[in-house]
Amino acid sequence: MRTFGSRWFKENSLIGEYAEHFGVGVTRQKQSMALNAAKVEAELASKAKSEFIANMSHELRTPLNAIIGFSEMLATQTVTGADKVEQYSAHIGQAAEHLLALINGILDVSKIQAGNLSVDLESVEINEILESCLLIVEAKARDKNIIMETTISPDLPNFHADPLRLKQILINLLSNAVKFTPAGGRVELDITALNTGIGSIVLSDTGIGMSVAEIGTAMSPFGQVDAGFNKRHEGTGLGLPIAHALARLHGGNLSIESQKGRGTRITVTLPLITGDQPISPSPDSSFH
Repeated sequence: MRTFGSRWFKENSLIGEYAEHFGVGVTRQKQSMALNAAKVEAELASKAKSEFIANMSHELRTPLNAIIGFSEMLATQTVTGADKVEQYSAHIGQAAEHLLALINGILDVSKIQAGNLSVDLESVEINEILESCLLIVEAKARDKNIIMETTISPDLPNFHADPLRLKQILINLLSNAVKFTPAGGRVELDITALNTGIGSIVLSDTGIGMSVAEIGTAMSPFGQVDAGFNKRHEGTGLGLPIAHALARLHGGNLSIESQKGRGTRITVTLPLITGDQPISPSPDSSFH
């Protein structure tokens, strides 16, 4: 009996020791996996940062070089003739506006990430806002022979929105649609009221489309589906994330349906003015 007890004690000691070693091994494995995951995440973040810096360098230098080049020609009177002076002055203005838009986009993202971006909500009539947006993008659409159609439901109530931010949402989405739609394509905008007292802005195009993974990339700040120095389309990758964050800040949302090679459909929902009180869920401007 004493022998059995001694053997039992040794066996249990071995089992306990094995269990202890096994537990230590599992803990080390978990720590190793967590460390590897953190390392991969850091590497991805570093790669994204490097790509963003490289891309921004190109995006900022292009309009700056245009401004410097055309202004030097005007200052040294290299160009003669009122028509050329007017043309080069227009080029400088366009480059400056493009540069300002890039900087404003970066500042907006910084404010959104810091939770400091706010909206001044008021009653907004969509026709007036949309008209100014179309003036900006229709010229590019004509250059590419893209057909643009707009439909607004009759008796549509006013939106409860910040007019400047609503215009920013529409310009970002319309510009993207025209940019990524091949020549001869089609862009359609349909604005209606839903039964829930929410307005629906649906933008459809016959562009290049995106896969599910690419949608996730496009919706992340500074994420670009067509990235790199050899990319075909200009931009910083801020349009969709900013539009999404602004829609949420209004108490609405932005969703994307897309198929590679078959176009994209973007739906933005925003509160409408119904009766004396606007219907507006709790706003959320964070990136998701």
